[in-house]
Amino acid sequence: MKADDIDRFIDRWRATLPPAFTPDYVDGFMRRHRGEVHALVLKTLARRGAEGGETPELLADFLAYDVVAAAQRLVDAQPDPQVWRELWRRVDAQFAEGYNELSVFHNFAVEYIDARTEAIDLRAAGWDVVPLLLERPALAIVAGGHVVVAVRDWRGGLKIHPERRGTLNHLFADLDRAEEKLLALRESIGLERNTKERLLKYATSTWKHARKEVERLSPQRQPSPTRSKQGG
Repeated sequence: MKADDIDRFIDRWRATLPPAFTPDYVDGFMRRHRGEVHALVLKTLARRGAEGGETPELLADFLAYDVVAAAQRLVDAQPDPQVWRELWRRVDAQFAEGYNELSVFHNFAVEYIDARTEAIDLRAAGWDVVPLLLERPALAIVAGGHVVVAVRDWRGGLKIHPERRGTLNHLFADLDRAEEKLLALRESIGLERNTKERLLKYATSTWKHARKEVERLSPQRQPSPTRSKQGG
């Protein structure tokens, strides 16, 4: 969310007011309560943005992602079949809205499946990561169990919390490695992703192979229960 989104939101709100609320009255109200109105709108837009998987920019955006990540952690913690059912429920919802089937498969379902696969590898590298099953799937990097310090959005861009910038530089390299491993895994399993049945097989195989690879690694690579790279 951009800072000027607030003014645009307020302009749209003012345009919906009935004639009883004259411009002079609304101007006076805004002069008296501008701070409170801006804070409320900022919080509302940040929540909507996080729930849609939009790229966070402001501190308020990251605070909204704290709530989203906490809920999504519960989704990710479920057994794979339950995660798949929740994923497919959302796929069906997008079909009902008229979105193209292959677009939904590749830009939504595969994006989340891949994010959950990468999260497995990133946790082995010491990060607390939550894949986000949102309108636009994303990855949240969490510190202290509940503070989202970085978000990799659906475009692949990584945004760092305003108060953590310059402190998570090693995250970029670990994300690159996770992406490379995912591409290599895709190549090795060679599965198509253009039908429900093939997507299910792809999800099951990638999550299973990623976990096996983590188990195969030296125990020294496993994250400590009391330490992690983000220093939370």
